[in-house]
Amino acid sequence: MIIDDLKNINFYSEVSPIIKESLSFIKTNLSTFEERRYNINEYMFAVVETSFPKPVVEQKLETHKKYIDVQYVIEGYDIMGWKNLLNCNQIYKNYQLSKDIAFYSDKPDFNIVLNQGTFAVFFPHDAHVRLCSTSPVKKCIVKIAIEKFVLNWGAKK
Repeated sequence: MIIDDLKNINFYSEVSPIIKESLSFIKTNLSTFEERRYNINEYMFAVVETSFPKPVVEQKLETHKKYIDVQYVIEGYDIMGWKNLLNCNQIYKNYQLSKDIAFYSDKPDFNIVLNQGTFAVFFPHDAHVRLCSTSPVKKCIVKIAIEKFVLNWGAKK
């Protein structure tokens, strides 16, 4: 998991060019985002949406196998929980290939607060739960195909 501010975008040029690419998409389109799906390229897409908090009983950890999540807060804030997938033992809903998601009833090990202008990157081993705050949040969620990320990890320009 990575947590950072969009102001630090240049750091990712050499650490992970593909994460920088996703952040560049966000930064370039931030002032014109509409709530919809954006097809960025053949290995990356984004969804901009306003979501409402989930009741505690509906807050389930989720994981993805095919995509990395880059979750950026446009307006409001989000409280998100995290737990290493290796420590998730209570399957709530088995992995659904068509939706690239599995859910777990385990409790997060800790919570993070993402304020406006900040983002989190969740990898396949990062079980996470979103929408644990008390007010709506507008976010841009970029999905990066994991096989593209692995091929570009550590690439130098």
